[in-house]
Amino acid sequence: MGLVVALPEGNPLVCMPVEYTPNVNDLADLLADAMRRPMTADAHRPRRIAFCANPRWDELFPHLKQLGIEVSIQNELPHVETVFGDFLRQMRRARSSPLILRTPSPTDVEKSFPAIAKWVRGYGHIEIGDQQGFGFIVRAIDYGGVVFEDDKPGKLAEAMAALEKGLAEYFESEGIG
Repeated sequence: MGLVVALPEGNPLVCMPVEYTPNVNDLADLLADAMRRPMTADAHRPRRIAFCANPRWDELFPHLKQLGIEVSIQNELPHVETVFGDFLRQMRRARSSPLILRTPSPTDVEKSFPAIAKWVRGYGHIEIGDQQGFGFIVRAIDYGGVVFEDDKPGKLAEAMAALEKGLAEYFESEGIG
């Protein structure tokens, strides 16, 4: 369970059940949700975030610094275990039936996004990024420059879908099967 907690009160801001080892992108999505759509507070950007020491998160820290968020690395997060236990108890009490959290299992990216897979395997590279709270931007770039760009998606899934559609249309217009 990925859990973002506001201290010192210990209010859970967002949770994400996971059935796989999360990566830095999962953490970035979790933190973005905690800032944009927290469960127990108003949307806001924190001044400081404490992380449990884990080298998987290191590439996220410069991005947080650019946003003006101080990063604190700790060997243990003393209150999180207590908040996590309390959170699960509250969730169980709030339901009359057992709590069952279902998450989609990881998928084969090449099957889900065949045009993107084709592009990165032989035509160029892609860029996907957050626009500081204004949604996502996606680009497909070859040696001549940008072939496709969309800055309207509000969520990562929408950005991936837009990129897939844009590249499929590009391949079709170029007669590439």
